[in-house]
Formats: sequence, C-alpha cells, structure tokens
Amino acid sequence: MANIRNIDLNLLTVLDVLLSERNVSRAAERLNLTQPAVSGALKRLRTTFKDPLFVRAQQGIRPTPFALELIGPVKSVLQDIDTIFAATEFIADTADVTFTIAATDYAQTTFLAPLINRVNKIAPDVRFSVVSTDIRRMPEQLDRQEIDFAVTVPEMSPSGSRSVELFEDRYVCAVDASHPMVKRKMNLDRFCELDHVLVTPSSDGFFGPTDEALGKLGRERRVSVTIPNFLSLPSILRNSEFIAVAPERILRPFEGDLTIFPPPFALPPFRMIGIWHDHSDKSPAHAWLRDRMAELAAELG
Repeated sequence: MANIRNIDLNLLTVLDVLLSERNVSRAAERLNLTQPAVSGALKRLRTTFKDPLFVRAQQGIRPTPFALELIGPVKSVLQDIDTIFAATEFIADTADVTFTIAATDYAQTTFLAPLINRVNKIAPDVRFSVVSTDIRRMPEQLDRQEIDFAVTVPEMSPSGSRSVELFEDRYVCAVDASHPMVKRKMNLDRFCELDHVLVTPSSDGFFGPTDEALGKLGRERRVSVTIPNFLSLPSILRNSEFIAVAPERILRPFEGDLTIFPPPFALPPFRMIGIWHDHSDKSPAHAWLRDRMAELAAELG
C-alpha cells in the first residue's frame, strides 16, 4: 500500500475533489484545471495506489471500495496542511470566510438568527450560507465538507461527529387567545377531542412525538392539518379553534395573540446540539465559531 505521506500534495487535492464530485469535468472546473490535466493526475494516482480508484458509471465516475476508504485519511491530511499554513489565530474583524450550516426553520429561528447577528457585529466579513436539514445526507454532507455545521437533535447526529450542547426546549400547547378552551380547564379528554395542527418537516403522515406519547397512554388525538415548518403555524392558529403542540421557544414571541400552556400529560424535553466533522476540528475559523456558539448557548440556558 502506498504511503500517503510520500504523495504529491497536489495529487491529494485532485483526489479529494474527484471523491467529492465523482465527475472529471466538474472536478476540473472546481480545480481550475483542464480535463486532460485532471485525467493525467488520476493516472498518476492510480499508479501510486496500485488501484483503479474510479470506474466509469452511468453519470460520471464511481469510487472503488479502496478509494472510498481514502476519503477520511485524505481529508484529514489536507485539513492538517490547511491548519499548518493558516493563521494560528482567527482575526475576526478582518476574516473573510463563509460558514455553511444546515438547520431546520426551528433551529434557524431560535439559535442561528441570534448567532448570525452576534457574529456580524464582531466579524462583518464573515458570511453564512444556511441550508435546509437533510437527515439522510447529513453524514455525506459533513464528510464532503458541503456543510460546516449542523444544528440538530442528538438522535439525528451522525455517529462519530463532534458536538457542542446548545440548549434545551420543552413542548407546550398553543391556541388562539379567544379560543373557547381558554376559559376551561384543559384535560386529556378535551385535548384529544380538539383539531390539532402538526408541524412535521418529513412526509411521515399525521404522527409525531405527541402522538407517540399519547399512544403510551392508550390515547390518540385528531390531527387535522400538517405543515412542513413553523412559519405559518401562528397564522393558522389565530382566529381558529385549532390547537398545536410545539416547542416553547418558537411560540413565546406570539404570546398575546396566542394562549400558551403546558400539555395535560407528560412530554419529555428535547436538546439541540451543534455538530461538525472531525476533519474540521482543528480549523481556527471553525474553533472560533464554535466558541461563539458556546457563548450564545450559555446565555440561552
């Protein structure tokens, strides 16, 4: 087996991009090289590793099993090299860097919005690209450095990823302030009789954590509406007789228009964490943003 330390570093960069793009033409464009130059580098890589590395596929090229094993080591070596040549200290007021963060609309509202505002005041040239969370692709996105961080729940964290605790939240009920139930005591029977709005980003149907908890009690509710995010929830609840169970932090800003109260049965709280890939752990820029995330998390409590 080839000793990775003896390989031309430029070849490692080509290999890293080929493993990410899995298409010679796109890799050449990303590397600002000609396609023959990338093909030539691939030929040298094959000779060095004594493996084809890639085979032709219907669309682009497909890594061999051996090449797939190289993804982690190659990224690790290149990250270490970046760290060596990077400044040992991240200078916030002059830094020009873009962070790509995956988050749901809930995480964007409750955590990323204050984080972005905080960073903008001390590092005005730092940019953020916020993308929607894709649980199925998250391990691949982190490994390929398509995203720098993800804000999610621990249950959705890919195995082996690094993390920082952000905050805890609990589920509460919300109805319109003039809802008939406001003047009556909410019990489990009345709760189950009402028409519910469920926020679910996936296509899992009319079932969520609340329904799971009710099932353990031998009860069920009537979910009349499902929506993919929290953006329209307050508007749907206003001037209606719907009820929703949602995280408290997302609903509190609408208190007044909505009446918020605890559910009539126990629902466990949930935690939010920030995660990143091990190959980004030593990056000064990443470390700086992680510190800002930790500071904000401490204030959110």
